[in-house]
Amino acid sequence: MPVLIQVCAVVVTLAMVVIAFATMRATRRLEVASQEFSRTAEVVCESVRKADGVAREVQELAVALKSIAPPVRHAADQFGAVAERVAAVSNAMLDEVESPIRTTLAVLTGVKTGTRSLFGALARRAYGQHTNGGGDHG
Repeated sequence: MPVLIQVCAVVVTLAMVVIAFATMRATRRLEVASQEFSRTAEVVCESVRKADGVAREVQELAVALKSIAPPVRHAADQFGAVAERVAAVSNAMLDEVESPIRTTLAVLTGVKTGTRSLFGALARRAYGQHTNGGGDHG
Protein backbone atom coordinates (compact mmCIF):
# COMPACT_ATOMS: atom_id res chain seq x y z
CA MET A 1 0.00 0.00 0.00
CA PRO A 2 2.78 2.38 0.00
CA VAL A 3 2.07 3.17 -3.68
CA LEU A 4 -1.54 3.90 -2.86
CA ILE A 5 -0.50 6.10 0.04
CA GLN A 6 1.99 7.82 -2.19
CA VAL A 7 -0.70 8.45 -4.83
CA CYS A 8 -3.03 9.73 -2.13
CA ALA A 9 -0.29 11.97 -0.78
CA VAL A 10 0.32 13.37 -4.28
CA VAL A 11 -3.43 13.91 -4.81
CA VAL A 12 -3.77 15.60 -1.41
CA THR A 13 -0.71 17.74 -2.14
CA LEU A 14 -2.10 18.72 -5.54
CA ALA A 15 -5.46 19.51 -3.96
CA MET A 16 -3.75 21.69 -1.36
CA VAL A 17 -1.81 23.49 -4.14
CA VAL A 18 -5.04 24.06 -6.08
CA ILE A 19 -6.76 25.30 -2.91
CA ALA A 20 -3.81 27.58 -2.13
CA PHE A 21 -3.81 28.89 -5.71
CA ALA A 22 -7.60 29.49 -5.60
CA THR A 23 -7.25 31.19 -2.23
CA MET A 24 -4.52 33.47 -3.62
CA ARG A 25 -6.69 34.39 -6.63
CA ALA A 26 -9.71 35.06 -4.40
CA THR A 27 -7.52 37.17 -2.09
CA ARG A 28 -6.23 39.16 -5.09
CA ARG A 29 -9.76 39.75 -6.36
CA LEU A 30 -10.84 40.76 -2.85
CA GLU A 31 -7.94 43.27 -2.74
CA VAL A 32 -8.97 44.74 -6.12
CA ALA A 33 -12.59 44.98 -5.00
CA SER A 34 -11.48 46.54 -1.72
CA GLN A 35 -9.39 49.15 -3.57
CA GLU A 36 -12.31 49.94 -5.88
CA PHE A 37 -14.60 50.26 -2.88
CA SER A 38 -12.09 52.62 -1.23
CA ARG A 39 -11.95 54.82 -4.35
CA THR A 40 -15.74 54.87 -4.52
CA ALA A 41 -15.93 55.81 -0.84
CA GLU A 42 -13.46 58.67 -1.43
CA VAL A 43 -15.55 59.96 -4.36
CA VAL A 44 -18.72 59.73 -2.27
CA CYS A 45 -17.04 61.59 0.61
CA GLU A 46 -15.87 64.33 -1.77
CA SER A 47 -19.37 64.61 -3.24
CA VAL A 48 -20.86 64.87 0.24
CA ARG A 49 -18.36 67.64 1.12
CA LYS A 50 -19.26 69.53 -2.06
CA ALA A 51 -22.98 69.10 -1.40
CA ASP A 52 -22.44 70.37 2.13
CA GLY A 53 -20.62 73.42 0.76
CA VAL A 54 -23.42 74.09 -1.71
CA ALA A 55 -26.01 73.76 1.04
CA ARG A 56 -24.06 76.25 3.18
CA GLU A 57 -23.88 78.71 0.27
CA VAL A 58 -27.61 78.37 -0.38
CA GLN A 59 -28.28 79.02 3.30
CA GLU A 60 -26.05 82.13 3.22
CA LEU A 61 -27.87 83.32 0.09
CA ALA A 62 -31.23 82.83 1.81
CA VAL A 63 -30.03 84.85 4.81
CA ALA A 64 -28.75 87.60 2.49
CA LEU A 65 -32.08 87.67 0.63
CA LYS A 66 -33.94 87.96 3.93
CA SER A 67 -31.85 91.00 4.82
CA ILE A 68 -32.40 92.54 1.36
CA ALA A 69 -36.17 91.95 1.21
CA PRO A 70 -37.30 94.71 3.66
CA PRO A 71 -35.39 97.55 1.89
CA VAL A 72 -36.66 96.35 -1.49
CA ARG A 73 -40.21 96.17 -0.16
CA HIS A 74 -39.84 99.67 1.31
CA ALA A 75 -38.52 101.01 -2.02
CA ALA A 76 -41.44 99.43 -3.86
CA ASP A 77 -43.89 101.00 -1.40
CA GLN A 78 -42.21 104.39 -1.85
CA PHE A 79 -42.35 104.00 -5.63
CA GLY A 80 -46.07 103.23 -5.37
CA ALA A 81 -46.63 106.32 -3.21
CA VAL A 82 -44.72 108.50 -5.69
CA ALA A 83 -46.76 107.07 -8.56
CA GLU A 84 -49.99 107.91 -6.72
CA ARG A 85 -48.77 111.47 -6.10
CA VAL A 86 -47.79 111.88 -9.76
CA ALA A 87 -51.22 110.66 -10.83
CA ALA A 88 -52.93 113.09 -8.43
CA VAL A 89 -50.80 116.03 -9.65
CA SER A 90 -51.47 115.08 -13.28
CA ASN A 91 -55.21 114.99 -12.64
CA ALA A 92 -55.06 118.36 -10.88
CA MET A 93 -53.09 119.87 -13.76
CA LEU A 94 -55.57 118.51 -16.30
CA ASP A 95 -58.46 119.88 -14.24
CA GLU A 96 -56.79 123.30 -14.12
CA VAL A 97 -55.88 123.35 -17.84
CA GLU A 98 -59.03 121.77 -19.25
CA SER A 99 -61.45 124.55 -18.30
CA PRO A 100 -59.39 127.42 -19.82
CA ILE A 101 -58.79 125.37 -22.97
CA ARG A 102 -62.51 124.70 -23.34
CA THR A 103 -63.23 128.39 -22.81
CA THR A 104 -60.58 129.35 -25.38
CA LEU A 105 -62.03 126.88 -27.89
CA ALA A 106 -65.53 128.27 -27.30
CA VAL A 107 -64.26 131.84 -27.83
CA LEU A 108 -62.43 130.79 -31.00
CA THR A 109 -65.55 129.04 -32.26
CA GLY A 110 -67.56 132.19 -31.54
CA VAL A 111 -65.00 134.40 -33.30
CA LYS A 112 -64.97 132.04 -36.27
CA THR A 113 -68.77 132.03 -36.43
CA GLY A 114 -68.93 135.81 -36.05
CA THR A 115 -66.25 136.32 -38.69
CA ARG A 116 -68.06 134.01 -41.07
CA SER A 117 -71.32 135.89 -40.46
CA LEU A 118 -69.62 139.26 -40.94
CA PHE A 119 -67.90 138.22 -44.16
CA GLY A 120 -71.11 136.59 -45.36
CA ALA A 121 -73.04 139.81 -44.74
CA LEU A 122 -70.32 141.87 -46.42
CA ALA A 123 -70.29 139.49 -49.38
CA ARG A 124 -74.07 139.63 -49.69
CA ARG A 125 -74.00 143.38 -49.52
CA ALA A 126 -71.26 143.61 -52.14
CA TYR A 127 -73.02 141.08 -54.37
CA GLY A 128 -76.31 142.92 -53.95
CA GLN A 129 -74.74 146.21 -55.21
CA HIS A 130 -73.32 144.52 -58.30
CA THR A 131 -76.69 143.06 -59.26
CA ASN A 132 -78.33 146.50 -59.02
CA GLY A 133 -75.94 147.83 -61.61
CA GLY A 134 -73.53 149.29 -59.17
CA GLY A 135 -74.75 152.86 -59.64
CA ASP A 136 -76.74 155.47 -57.72
CA HIS A 137 -80.49 155.31 -58.04
CA GLY A 138 -81.78 158.28 -56.75
